[in-house]
Amino acid sequence: MLVNKNVVSTVRSLIGEFTVIKDHRSSSDRTGVLEINAKNKRMFLKIHNRLNRWNPEVYAYKNWTCVFGEYAPKLIDSFCYDNSYGIITTPIHGKTINEYGIDNENILQAVYYKAGELLKQLHSNFIGNYFGIPRIDGLPFENNVKINPVDYIISELQSILKSGYDKGFLNNSDKELVEWCINNSDVFTNSKPVPTNWDFSQNNWMVDDNGEFTGFIDFENMLWGIDVDSFGVVIERYTQNRPILRQALFDGYGL
Repeated sequence: MLVNKNVVSTVRSLIGEFTVIKDHRSSSDRTGVLEINAKNKRMFLKIHNRLNRWNPEVYAYKNWTCVFGEYAPKLIDSFCYDNSYGIITTPIHGKTINEYGIDNENILQAVYYKAGELLKQLHSNFIGNYFGIPRIDGLPFENNVKINPVDYIISELQSILKSGYDKGFLNNSDKELVEWCINNSDVFTNSKPVPTNWDFSQNNWMVDDNGEFTGFIDFENMLWGIDVDSFGVVIERYTQNRPILRQALFDGYGL
């Protein structure tokens, strides 16, 4: 279990006695999420077993999510103990869009617009000096850090190509497409590192019972990246056949 007696003891030392309201990820072996009550205050305890997820999430809470104001949880504390890496945060009202199962585009348009608007604020307020995952102190988590945006893009695409080859997932057309992208990656020459979330999607966008946007959660997949990285999951998984929602996100983001 990710939440063991050592974790419980560590959390008690930080916030005092607490009770568990709900275990949100009891079946996961990668991330544990407990909704808890401590001193009559509702909080969330998230446990990682991977430093490459804990580091960027703590860094994001300490440096980036402030730009979202009321639309993001606040970091109460974080800890690293005996191969368990945790954060304790305040809650955001509501549930995710996917938890509610909302499919009404009239409701979702406003949510997508607001998500795009806040994403633009994130990109406009911070510029980094390298591409990749940050440690909690802001230094690069990875050894082979990229400074040049074109080098960063080519490296990522080459990784995709190799993985696809090795696993037999790519046909000739797929390979040609990735190679074309590599050969044309100079379009990113002038890109600057901005806070990017590879899991920026309605799976982590919170709404209330009326479908009103209440905030973002889950920042473990954040890094210094290219601005357009943030649109990947939304386009591929949620709006490929829903142009109204994709346009609402773009309208909120602006040029």
